Amino acid sequence: MKLLQGKTAIVTGAARGIGEAIAILFAENGANVAFSYVSDSSAEKATALETKLKGLGIKAKAYKSNAGDFTQCEIFVNDVIKEFGSVDICVNNAGISKDNLLLRMSLEQWNDVIQVNLNSVFNMTKQVIKVMMKAKSGSIINMSSVIGEMGNAGQSSYAASKAGI
Repeated sequence: MKLLQGKTAIVTGAARGIGEAIAILFAENGANVAFSYVSDSSAEKATALETKLKGLGIKAKAYKSNAGDFTQCEIFVNDVIKEFGSVDICVNNAGISKDNLLLRMSLEQWNDVIQVNLNSVFNMTKQVIKVMMKAKSGSIINMSSVIGEMGNAGQSSYAASKAGI
């Protein structure tokens, strides 16, 4: 039996990069995987990942959902519960960076990064916590960055969002 056999994992922002690698690793270890992507330009990659995960013998589904939007997270998690029956693991991975010096950064750029990188953790955790508490089991994994501890030139919004996690 595989380590995560019979578990259901949600991974936000999994159409590429770290999220994709996490989704694949979980599937290789037997977890069923529901994952989100946000942009139409990622739809093809999300479909390819869904196919790849299913090829590993698990149940997988891609959902177009913005982790920075509370209502979309509520719909996403409810859909996952209907489709998969439970949520055992939630990986809050969705993240963006809009690098710019603070002096040149707009409020909209700042808010976009905070919304996706930090508020998404609240949005998703708020949705999965009831199910996990009822099951008296579950794991929530929040992805941060060393930039949140050390900072980096031109990444004040990114650093603030990751430090907040």
